[in-house]
Parts: sequence; C-alpha cells; structure tokens
Amino acid sequence: MRILVTGAAGYIGSALVRALRPGHDVLDTDQSGAQIIGNLAYPQFARSLITRDIGAVFHLAALVSGGAEQSFELGNKVNLDATRDLLEACRLAGHCPKFIFTSSIAVYGGELPDPVTDDTPAAPRSSYGAQKLVCEILIDDYSRRGYIDGRALRLPTVMVRPGAPNTAVSGWTSAIIREPLAGRDYLCPVRPDTRMACISLGRVVESLIHAEKIPGERLGPRRTLLLTGIPVSAREMWHAVKGKTGARVSFRPDPQIQAIVDAGPKATVSKRAAGLGLRHSTSIEEIVDEFEKDAAFAHHR
Repeated sequence: MRILVTGAAGYIGSALVRALRPGHDVLDTDQSGAQIIGNLAYPQFARSLITRDIGAVFHLAALVSGGAEQSFELGNKVNLDATRDLLEACRLAGHCPKFIFTSSIAVYGGELPDPVTDDTPAAPRSSYGAQKLVCEILIDDYSRRGYIDGRALRLPTVMVRPGAPNTAVSGWTSAIIREPLAGRDYLCPVRPDTRMACISLGRVVESLIHAEKIPGERLGPRRTLLLTGIPVSAREMWHAVKGKTGARVSFRPDPQIQAIVDAGPKATVSKRAAGLGLRHSTSIEEIVDEFEKDAAFAHHR
C-alpha cells in the first residue's frame, strides 16, 4: 500500500515516516529527498497529491496554535482549507482511502471538567481549535458518504520536542525538559503548579499507526478519538530532569501564556481509545526516558 504523509518534516511527521518506512511505500511531501515538494496552502498542490494508488493519507501538516492565532488568514489556509482540499481530492479519486488526521485538545475550552473525557463537548476558544474541530466534522461527513475512511485523533501535549522552539503555546513543556538536559538554564513562562495533559511522541506515532488499522465499522459514524493525556505540572517536569543536569530552571509567568494554558485541559481520559487499543504514557519519567533514548539514537546514527 502506498501511504501519503503530509507534514513529514515536522516533529511528529518525521517520526511517523521513520516508523512506516519499513514495509511501506511512503510518499512524503516536505522532507529532504521527498518525492513531491510543495505548499499545501495552494489548492492545486493539495489536490494533486491524491492518486488512486494512495491507500492511506496521514494528514499532519498544520500551522500550530500560536501561529494560527497570530495569522488568522494563514491558519485558515493551512489548517482548514488545505484539509478540505485533500478531502476533496480523495472524493474525486473515488477509491475511499483511509484518512488519518491529527486534531488537538485545543477543541476544548471554557469551563472544563478535570479530567476531560469522551463525553466533554468541544467548545474551542482559539482559531486553531476551531479549525481543527471543523476538520473533524468534515471527516465524519466525508466518511459517512463513503468518500474516505476517516479517523481523527485529538492529541494532548506531545513531548519532548527537540531542536528550536516553535510557536505552539505549549512549547514550554518541551523546553523545560530539553534545555536543562542540554546544560542550558531555562526561564519557564508559567507557574510551577501549572498542569498539562501530556503524551510522548512514541505513543502518538504508535496510536496513528494503530488507528489506521481499526476497522471503520468499529468506529461508527463518530470518527474522532480523544487520546489520554496524563496530568503533569511544570514542577514535576523539572523534577524529572533536575538530578540529571547542573542547569537551573526558574519560573516567571507570562500573563498571556498562563491564561491560555489555564483555560485548557489539565488531563484527558478516553475509555473509548483504550477500548480500541490506543495506549497512553504512564508517567513523566517514562516520557523523559523515551526522549533521552531517541536523542542518543539520533546522535549515534
């Protein structure tokens, strides 16, 4: 089966491509050496990607939360319009490919239960969350009509992102681990008691691959799955690496970042995802250990 991965040069996308490559013909759109290079913000490019030999589409390309809030027009083009263009290309191709989409717990907002569960209604309070929710609804409808066999995974905060920070509001959750382990002091922009719903990169990649294999009839008309994200505070993140480094972490809350984070889920629990075989991280120590092993592997390659 030939598989298309959009956003293949990104944090999750690059790890997904590495996991898929053994045994699969993977077409990626933006990695070095990619078969096709282009900009999904242009409809003609997005619609050119779906041919009848594509059996599955993993659509990961997105403008992350902070970027989508800063640029409303670009956020709509990348996060909403490009997704619809890909869905339309699948419809026109006429062979009902699998369509696996990375959504986000940014679809939740307002007064939230702790934890957020499968029954918590979506009510986004950001452009990014609204764009993701619209895409989920489209995936349900295109699946209902038989144009795709869709799945959307609502991702908690994915840790630990290597390299330079991006514009995601949750970027500090990776920096508070990554920077001290690299021997660099870090100034955290939230309070020590600030909690986030967290999951490791490895669990997300595993979940994406597993979701593609779930029979459509087991999902039914509701094609969105919430992934369980364990609650971890900024203090707990720091303590998980404190004994491994001589670097220091201090806390200076940024009012704007703190307000956004405080309005989001502190933990997510999905019995539905667990029943379908999607696993979650068990502790911040497990997440840090995975990051250190991946970093060591990348260093020795």
